[in-house]
Amino acid sequence: MESLRNTKKSEKTVKKFLERNTPFKRKEQTYKVDFSFSAGEVFREFCPSREEDWIDGWTADLIYTSSGYAESDCVFSTPSSNILGPGLWIFTKLKPDQHLEVIRIIENSVIVHFRIELENHDNNTCTGIWKLKFTALNEQGNKMIDNIPERDPMFEKIIEGLQYFLEKGEAIKLV
Repeated sequence: MESLRNTKKSEKTVKKFLERNTPFKRKEQTYKVDFSFSAGEVFREFCPSREEDWIDGWTADLIYTSSGYAESDCVFSTPSSNILGPGLWIFTKLKPDQHLEVIRIIENSVIVHFRIELENHDNNTCTGIWKLKFTALNEQGNKMIDNIPERDPMFEKIIEGLQYFLEKGEAIKLV
């Protein structure tokens, strides 16, 4: 049976989008690190407040949180002086000790979708997998994405710094 619903507006929107051939760019990165700590110990550190303890140069302004720590719908911002730069960050999914998802908006030009998965192992260790998806929102965003390397050495150092912090109890110097 043919639908009686009028979908001309949505069809026009989709056609227009497809005809312009998606002018905005996207880049993806994946990082994998083995930790000599449990997923619970690692996961606890994925928090805008606690990251100040283990990421040299990290600073965040909490906007909305009930606990002051990582939680679903937590919102915070980072200034341009932050090691990762400015952004508005929103926790969109959080399952303690397993995974979290965070959206970061950079200068109204790029959205970064962070997915972090932790795989627990029997020997009280875990593997962390970071998947970052950068999507441009405009031409300025396209330029920003063009400047993102396939692998970011600073981001790799930050992740490695988590293992160092868990072992030594202090942040590793990044620069």
